[in-house]
Amino acid sequence: MVFLGKQHDFPMKKIIGKTVLTLVLVICCYFFVDTRIALVVRGAWLSHARLDVFAADIPDLLLFFVCGVTGFGWAVYFHRAHRGIFDNHTRFFRLIAITVPLTFFLKSLLKIAVGRITTRFWLDHPGYPEFHWFNGRSHYDGFPSGHMAVFVALGIALWEFYPRQRILYAISLSVLAIALIVTDYHFVSDIIAGAYLGLIVHGGVHDHLSLMLNSCEENRRIPAKE
Repeated sequence: MVFLGKQHDFPMKKIIGKTVLTLVLVICCYFFVDTRIALVVRGAWLSHARLDVFAADIPDLLLFFVCGVTGFGWAVYFHRAHRGIFDNHTRFFRLIAITVPLTFFLKSLLKIAVGRITTRFWLDHPGYPEFHWFNGRSHYDGFPSGHMAVFVALGIALWEFYPRQRILYAISLSVLAIALIVTDYHFVSDIIAGAYLGLIVHGGVHDHLSLMLNSCEENRRIPAKE
């Protein structure tokens, strides 16, 4: 992972390098992978009528999830801070209380700006223009994947603060990505972009909070002038 480790210097060169790599992957998937996989998945569903229930529309509860995590995160943070407890648990809840809603907000802006049609809409309307810039409503909100972005932001925080269960986090995020693809909710490039958004938001917020913490510790070490 890009932003995991003891040092959180968040170097600009690494950000640019990872961003360029992500853009290359997204572009390559757009031209060579997205539509092919979507058609294969649709063909698989059509050839197995009993599996149609899994391809049915699923209620989008992401906003409720974000509100729940945000509210719970701030509640736990302020409760522990009020008691003077500033350990890793306290910092974790403050982190996710910021990164989860921020990721949700940024993905919403990107969806509006890009205006890419959803996978299912594209399958039902072949040849329909894929991008409707600054018109991300209704069926024009496929890019990036909001679920992937939000859960990656949460998963990376869990990965860093509670490393004993890293295998579980990796498997869960992988299952989510595969599920979004095999149910034709997103193209592969949507998943990659969403994952990177969650990763970059986590890195930026974590770095900023770490700098604030280091600054406070330094101020405590400097004796006040008489």
